[in-house]
Amino acid sequence: LETLMSLLSQSTDPKPSTNPRWRIFAIGLSLVMLVTGIGFFLIRGDHAPEPTAPDPYAARVQISDIKMSSAENLAGGAVTYIEGKITNTGDKTVTDARVEATFWNAMNEVAQKERSGLRIIKNNGVYDDAVDLAAAPLAPGQSAQFRLAFEHISAQWNQAFPQIRVLRVATR
Repeated sequence: LETLMSLLSQSTDPKPSTNPRWRIFAIGLSLVMLVTGIGFFLIRGDHAPEPTAPDPYAARVQISDIKMSSAENLAGGAVTYIEGKITNTGDKTVTDARVEATFWNAMNEVAQKERSGLRIIKNNGVYDDAVDLAAAPLAPGQSAQFRLAFEHISAQWNQAFPQIRVLRVATR
């Protein structure tokens, strides 16, 4: 009977806690992931949706001489490049521009819309490089070559030139 009581008392006693380091590690990892996630959303900047109507100065930024080309990227996918000329016909210096490219299908319906920052082509001495307008502002009356790159365009695209529309412009 004493042996039976001893066995029963052992099974009801709480087992000694194993090393709680894995719990501390899990809590710490969760906190790091939470802080990283919050930081990511704060760093992303403006969370407001982009305007669908162009801002007033956008009418003074003209796009012309559009050309297209495509190339294969390192991952084996196609990249479509749209190049052209941007001209600032206004009285302020353009330091940033956001454009919308509308790609059409065979039935003249929208196949895809893409928004992108406009990048100016600058020669760095060795080769041409696309740089942000902030690095190469466009003074009043000035023109420059630009480049847009799109890694994915809908298979429904009719391969015609897309419509490029200036949506947002930053000036100084």
